Amino acid sequence: MKKPYNLNLKAGVDFRVCQDHWLPQKLGVAAVAFGTTLYVRGREECIPQHEFLHIVQFHTFGVVHVVCHYLFHFARNYRRFGNFKESFREIPFEKEARDFEAGAFQP
Repeated sequence: MKKPYNLNLKAGVDFRVCQDHWLPQKLGVAAVAFGTTLYVRGREECIPQHEFLHIVQFHTFGVVHVVCHYLFHFARNYRRFGNFKESFREIPFEKEARDFEAGAFQP
């Protein structure tokens, strides 16, 4: 899913942060990116870096495309692995975001 990304994000312009949100807590994660919003379990300081690449993916491909990508790959992976965690980890956008966070991302 390689496409040139603009990684120059500005808070308040390209995305907003909702702190102390219930969604990440319900999902058992530190933060969730959806569209142009980062939903954070606690405070802004604890946002995993890969969530910023998800914001860029939403900007680049659009909400509908990203959601369809996740649903398609999750369903395919679930048939393959049979569990939620592994199925989610193997979604290409998730793998790309983890590579970004690890410094192995090549735009």
